Amino acid sequence: FLFRGLVASPLAAMATKPKNERKGSFFFPRSKSKSNAAAAGETAPLVPKAKPIESTETIHYDLCFVFINPEHEDHKNFKGCDTGAGDETINGCDYKHFISKLLHVGLKVHTYLSIQGDEVYVQVGAPLERFKAQAALLDYKVKMDPKELEKATALHFEKVLKDDPSDTIDGKGPHLAAFDGRFGTYDYIFCKYEDEDEKQPLYAKGDGLSHPFHSTHRIKLLVTMIQGETFRGGADINIGACMAAKEECEDTENPSGGFGMLEQFPLHDPAVVNDLYKKWVVKWQWPWDQPVEQLRMYLGEKAGLYFGFLVHYTAWLMGIAVFGLIVQIDTYLEYSIQASTVPYFAVFVCVWAVLMLEDWKNKEATYALKWGMSDFESTEQDRPEFNGNLQWSPVDGEKMTFFPDSERQKAMNKSYSIIFCMLLLVLASIGGVFAIKIALDQNATLESIVPSITQAVVIQVLNAIYRTMAVGMTDSENHQTDTQYEDNLVAKLYMFTFVNSYSALYFIAFIEGWTSLGCEKGSCLNYLAYSMMVLFITNLVVGNATEILVPLLAQRAKAAKESEGTGEKQKMSVAELQYTLETYDPTESTIEDFTTISIELGYVVLFAVAFPVAPFMAAVSEYVQIRTDGWKLCRAYKRCEPIGAQDIGIWASIFQLTTYASVISNAGIVMFTGTWFPYKLSTRIWMFILFQYVLVALMTGLDASIPDTPEDVEMQVERTAFFEKFIVEGAEPDGDKVDFDEYAHQHKKPHEVTYENRTHESQYHDSLDGSVFSD
Repeated sequence: FLFRGLVASPLAAMATKPKNERKGSFFFPRSKSKSNAAAAGETAPLVPKAKPIESTETIHYDLCFVFINPEHEDHKNFKGCDTGAGDETINGCDYKHFISKLLHVGLKVHTYLSIQGDEVYVQVGAPLERFKAQAALLDYKVKMDPKELEKATALHFEKVLKDDPSDTIDGKGPHLAAFDGRFGTYDYIFCKYEDEDEKQPLYAKGDGLSHPFHSTHRIKLLVTMIQGETFRGGADINIGACMAAKEECEDTENPSGGFGMLEQFPLHDPAVVNDLYKKWVVKWQWPWDQPVEQLRMYLGEKAGLYFGFLVHYTAWLMGIAVFGLIVQIDTYLEYSIQASTVPYFAVFVCVWAVLMLEDWKNKEATYALKWGMSDFESTEQDRPEFNGNLQWSPVDGEKMTFFPDSERQKAMNKSYSIIFCMLLLVLASIGGVFAIKIALDQNATLESIVPSITQAVVIQVLNAIYRTMAVGMTDSENHQTDTQYEDNLVAKLYMFTFVNSYSALYFIAFIEGWTSLGCEKGSCLNYLAYSMMVLFITNLVVGNATEILVPLLAQRAKAAKESEGTGEKQKMSVAELQYTLETYDPTESTIEDFTTISIELGYVVLFAVAFPVAPFMAAVSEYVQIRTDGWKLCRAYKRCEPIGAQDIGIWASIFQLTTYASVISNAGIVMFTGTWFPYKLSTRIWMFILFQYVLVALMTGLDASIPDTPEDVEMQVERTAFFEKFIVEGAEPDGDKVDFDEYAHQHKKPHEVTYENRTHESQYHDSLDGSVFSD
């Protein structure tokens, strides 16, 4: 069918390719046949078995774009859309214009019709030489081969010693001294790519490849070739703008974006994704045994850092969960939520949170080193959505896109005003919930249930509304890089999320007991625990249900729609099958996932004394999340675009602020809401202040005493700079020195040194005035 469609279509000419060009293929979960594995194309270096070295002429079509077919009867009214086409204005802009721009910058395409003929599939790849040229242009970082790097370094120091044979220490010439750490001298070194032939042996090769460009590297470089400006080797096509135009399309029945684009996604690698699935989605596995390194290689560093933090957080939760269960049991034994062990648990939680975050900083720095991301933010490319004036850089004279900070600050000030109004709306919603409680005062059952459920629903609704507003505000600020954009978006989201998620709990803990109605459940502490349980369970059930059911049902509905009207059941191409899967955006999805973790962390540490079992519930929730995410990304979602990242960004600061806020929160609940210390108010205030100062001092001391970056990581990063300068760039050794023999005419032995009785008479004065100082 596919062959007939190609021959019958005017697209057939584009589909003719050399025999060595291969397309990507889809995964078959239960198939173990060798034929499927052989047809899979190149696998990223995850599969244990080595493969024969493939030809350098092989072209992999790693990216897929789906467009409407303007020649199909369903799309006769399509007039074209040039959104995302850069500075060009193209009349009747469709997929052919898209392909033309790609071919112009040296890319290869494979084009064919869908099973219904109403869509055009364009799979994109590039020759090896094009990847080399792009990587060299962008100073793209790739991993170095340790053995080859060691050989080149030895030759470098031989040259240094040859220039100055006397330059030795204990009879040994210059060399890289041994350092006591976790890494070998030449391990995890990532340097910029140079395309000279003599430099090629220095770069680590992918499994079955004669070059370093495995599928993740290829996808990243293909995106830069499509989205980058022309002076950065790109076709200047804004894929994000193309997809965004789809939502604003006037044709609501068959909406499409720029060039008539419907979707874009990298193709799954069957061998890799199935191997990853087997190691990730298992019945039982300790959190610290998750295949983080492998999923990073397949999904990219941004997704890898999220999952790295998820398993780290889950592992640390398991320790505190045990203590929390013991305290919760103690509350049952003492028949009171104000058990004697609860204040100690509050202290333990605050210290636990600091140690957990400090350990993460060390682990994050190690991930950045192992993944070649230690200086990612300093070399990050501009966002395609970044608008500015093209000019010469005042720093290095290179071409750059400039946008004045003053204009961005105006947009940010406007955003702050909108955020303030939204926060007032949240406070108003709390007042509304309290009004409901007053209205139900005569019905004890409804009064205890309805307000809590209402608050949980209001939180979810307001979060959804505000998220769309936050994206619009951040878009208007025109941030230059993805990291800057994401940090500013997250900051807006979390300010609102914090108030929206916790304001009702703070109201119960510190205010409601002083109102005329007082608190339900016998005391404010009991009511706080009950409300937390409702919110916690609501988030757990709603979150997991939507993450599993929504993509599953959406995939089935989309698959049915794609094959609709084709008569008897016909097979779809690999790309068509993957098109039916849900889309995983590594930026938006990680923001949502980190937001969920941040809210949960707040429940665990901010109100630890009210709900000691929260860490246990959180540990169970996150363990399930690990398995759910594994299933989603390996079975229910398209392969996500691999995006680089140096760290988790502003989330680290958010988690740290939450930790310090927990000191004030728990101290206030212990001293004022509970009755652990039945002293007069003034005494409790002083105890509250003392508790805060002592605990904050302890937490700050721990924070300062544990370095954020391990010493062996810092050493390896510094070595990288050396390797890049002298081995990759080939800089000559610094031969500058002082030749003391030039001053032989004035050399004297100690016994030959003499002095004069006095200096020259012009140097004598009566005082400092007139000699050194003068008016």
